[in-house]
Amino acid sequence: MHPPEQPRNNPAVLTGVFAAIVLSVLGLALVSRVEPSDKVTGRAVAVPGGLPAPATAEPQRPRAVHRLADHPLLLDAGTLPPVRCALPEFGPSDAELTAYYRAGVACLDLAWQPLLAKGNLPFDPPGLDASATLGASPCGEAPSPDEAVAFYCGRNRTIYMPTSRLRDNGGGERPSSHLATLAHEYGHHVQALSGMLRAADGKITDAGEKSPAGLEMSRRIELQANCFAGLFLAAATDSLGWDLASQAADDFQYAVEEPPERNGHGNPVNQARWASNGFDGGTTASCNTYAASAEDVA
Repeated sequence: MHPPEQPRNNPAVLTGVFAAIVLSVLGLALVSRVEPSDKVTGRAVAVPGGLPAPATAEPQRPRAVHRLADHPLLLDAGTLPPVRCALPEFGPSDAELTAYYRAGVACLDLAWQPLLAKGNLPFDPPGLDASATLGASPCGEAPSPDEAVAFYCGRNRTIYMPTSRLRDNGGGERPSSHLATLAHEYGHHVQALSGMLRAADGKITDAGEKSPAGLEMSRRIELQANCFAGLFLAAATDSLGWDLASQAADDFQYAVEEPPERNGHGNPVNQARWASNGFDGGTTASCNTYAASAEDVA
């Protein structure tokens, strides 16, 4: 036997089923709203990694500033920190002079690097060529002995200290003279690192190297290097000893007088004055030759 068949699509049955479904849904909704065990408890927290961290600006990389009288190094009155120099015993032979120069450059590096870093200016040690004789460089043929006993080439950032010239025509057996020359040439390296040397060279090129304006700008460069040398000698006095440091600072007064048509370094009086500006408690602002009168850089 088969069970009796239930009637299909009976309206009364469908209405009852629909009502039961609706009541069930409403009941579940009410339970979910009033059931205490379903309440959310705790406190809000930040999810790690949920939001990206705000971007931070990278520190500006050190860079040269191609300006002169308003250069930041000259507007901010900076001083060189006291520095300890470990110079070997001085001797006039080629090997002894080379060792003396190398130790001097290392000490100059220690003195100038912190000040340049403070001004966000780049720093690299200079090269040093202490060959017995002076040959050509990327800056051209070597100057004649009556033009220079040493020089700095900005194209390869190298100080040229020919031992034979410096012994015979420069400082002889006086360590103060050798030290003064080295500190002066390193002053040109500071100018190159800071950007002042490039700015000044541009002025000389525009005016003409041998023109009155070109020679005046050359003197401003050279006299500033004297002042920078004085700053270093003052910072190294404790380790060098007062006698050596002061004698080196005084050495600039013995500069050779140049004829007006070739005067690219300044007269001996001004050479000594600018070295003293740096040595006698000066700052980088004391070395602003670019803001000085024409008479003070004659």
